[in-house]
Amino acid sequence: MRQTILLADDSPTIRKLVTQTFADGDFDVISVSNGDAAIKALEEKKPSVVLADIYMPGKNGYEVCRYVRNHPQMKTTPVVLLVGAFDAFDENTAKQSGATANITKPFEPGSLIDLVMSLLPAASASADADARSVESADDTDLLGLKEIFKKDEAPAPSSGASISEEEVERIADRVIQKLSTQIIENIAWDVVPDITEKIVREELKKNER
Repeated sequence: MRQTILLADDSPTIRKLVTQTFADGDFDVISVSNGDAAIKALEEKKPSVVLADIYMPGKNGYEVCRYVRNHPQMKTTPVVLLVGAFDAFDENTAKQSGATANITKPFEPGSLIDLVMSLLPAASASADADARSVESADDTDLLGLKEIFKKDEAPAPSSGASISEEEVERIADRVIQKLSTQIIENIAWDVVPDITEKIVREELKKNER
């Protein structure tokens, strides 16, 4: 039986990654770029699992989750919050909204598949999803950023926080090594520099504080 996954994330890269991750399984991925579109899709598609970014236009992931929990027909639907590597995750808000689990981006495709598969039985068996505690699906440093950005070895930010080609290439290598070959081949290569530059800029900001 095919299952429907509703993905709400304003990152085109994440939407492509998740779609390709489940392309060979018995899943239909419905992807939207904001929380308001997610609410509309919820009513139309009645998904088996919801993946919602905690920071996106319109309603955020916490609010989308709260909407699901208050919906008479979908209140037991598992909701996984997607958390950026440098996002401030509010665990209390996640619990109050009734989130089933959370996973940190960028994630290993296999970890996301395992998490979704583990939640599918709960979609029909659970009678009280609001009481579930939030579980962290994967807190590992998938890209090895901790090793690259050690406090005592952090790259000194220059004016305007410019990034050298060497720094971008180092992070790009991490991304490419961690994602499967099939996923890389199906994602436009021109998005990789955008991801890596954002990661480096965020880390440089942290080191400036």
